[in-house]
Amino acid sequence: MKGEPRVRVLIADDEPRARQFLEKLLGEQPELEIVGAARGGIETLTLYHRLKPEVAFLDIHMPDLSGLEVARQLMRAGPPLVVFVTAYDRYAIEAFEVAALDYVLKPIRRERLAETVRRVVAEVRGGRGAASRALESALDSPELAKRAAILKRLPVRHRREIKLLDLDQVPLVVSRDRLVLARAEGHEYLVDYTLQELETRLPEGRFVRVHRGALVNVDAIESYGGEDGVLVLKLKDGTRVEASERRAAEVRRRLK
Repeated sequence: MKGEPRVRVLIADDEPRARQFLEKLLGEQPELEIVGAARGGIETLTLYHRLKPEVAFLDIHMPDLSGLEVARQLMRAGPPLVVFVTAYDRYAIEAFEVAALDYVLKPIRRERLAETVRRVVAEVRGGRGAASRALESALDSPELAKRAAILKRLPVRHRREIKLLDLDQVPLVVSRDRLVLARAEGHEYLVDYTLQELETRLPEGRFVRVHRGALVNVDAIESYGGEDGVLVLKLKDGTRVEASERRAAEVRRRLK
């Protein structure tokens, strides 16, 4: 709104180019005022207490204190308003979704950042309510690990970016040549989880382990049956997947 004071912002990132790029993009936003830029967690805390910004854009991986650790420290001075900025953190993205005002994946896109800025401004001018309280509660809650454990979307590597796939898009995840690959939209994407990790982190009942090297999305199965004594699953995209003898009985039970 015209005449409103600008929102005071602190940036923290240990990579100079990333820090400068974020500072440049945020500097283009007329409703924001960048009051400081830190290279690590300890410097972030020092600047935060000295400059009193209204929101902190925190990288996750910093050399002394992580972004999550910084956020916990800031709670002592009052519930912080935090936006996490990360290239990728396979264990924390779900926590950001429920706890932080927002998270921004690197490489940062202008239109995505503009959306974040709109949320930041609305939260600050609206009295720093729900988002601040959610972060304070989530960071200090023993339930955080449990809430963060189940993946709502599957993070995959796509060129130099991280892409978040809806689970409905992923009919099959396979292990091949020491890599884990998720099939979606006619492509195969690199996944940073092992299949064993995915078994515990995907929603219960959504995927079934059919053999040592494959997880199948139950909703992607069109039909299944025995062929020459082997259980074969036919997926909706035409893929045929054989279940191992050891897992066949469990697969049948799950599908029924």
